[in-house]
Order: sequence, then C-alpha cells, then structure tokens
Amino acid sequence: MHTFKPLVVVVEGEPLASSLTVANGMKAKHKNVLKLIRRHSDVLAEFGRVAFETQSFGTKGGAQNREVAMLNEQQAALLISLMRNTDEVVSFKARLIREFYRMRDALKQRDMNLWQQLQSAIAREVDSAVRASFGSRLMLDRKKDKPILQGDIHRLESEIQPELLLN
Repeated sequence: MHTFKPLVVVVEGEPLASSLTVANGMKAKHKNVLKLIRRHSDVLAEFGRVAFETQSFGTKGGAQNREVAMLNEQQAALLISLMRNTDEVVSFKARLIREFYRMRDALKQRDMNLWQQLQSAIAREVDSAVRASFGSRLMLDRKKDKPILQGDIHRLESEIQPELLLN
C-alpha cells in the first residue's frame, strides 16, 4: 500500500518542503541534494535560516537516522532551479511550486476566516454593550456575555498572524 506524502508541510505557520521530498521528486540521491544545499548555504540563507533536523526511518536492519533540511518556498525554488532539467524533473518543479502556492492560499484563507470571526465577535461585544445600557435585565445578560465574548476576541487575536494586525 502506498502512503500519501505531502510535498509541502506547514510548520509553525510556514509552508516547508524537505530536502528528502526534493530529492525524491527530482529523482536525485538525498546526499547529493544535501551537498548542493551546503554548497549554496550562503545564498539560501538570504531567504531565511535553513533548518536541519534528524529524522528516523525504518530499514530491514532496524531504525536509522538521517539529516533532512527543511526549506521555505524561496529556498526550495532556488534549490530546484540549480538542478538539471529532464521532463520528469520539470514536472516535479511545477508540482512543488503549485503546492507552495496552494498551501499559502489555504493559510491566507484560514487567517481571513479568523479575521472575519474576530470582527463578528467584536460586533457582538459592541451590541451587548449597547443593549446593556438600556436596563438592568440587559445588564445582567451583558455580565454573562462579556467574559465569553472577550475570551473569543482574545483567542481569535492570538490565532491571527501578527502582520495582519499591523495592517
């Protein structure tokens, strides 16, 4: 049975591709891809820190470890541009780039949904405050609503990326 392995994963809100994914897609040896990453580490670092991690994998002889580089969109695009082009490789390059764009759009949509939810929570909180100004019964309702609404607002603000709050 073949298990689906995504081309791009999201780690702490950032879409990343592993050097192993690039090697498999480019039909290259992983050690050669790592060599290429190390050879061009200075220029790759211009697009952010290249994160290296150790991953375990199973073999007939038991568990083994390997070093894997995690690349952001710009780093992955630069890396694959440095590699030789065959029809199969060009096809993989297009798939990888499409997947980065798809992942970025999905994250943006999620953030927009959070933003819309935040705006709705703020509107409900304002409405609750207005209603509370009309009488003691409504004031009691407001007292009940206020902690829940403020909790929703706080949760949504913490989930929205900081750069959205600056705009």
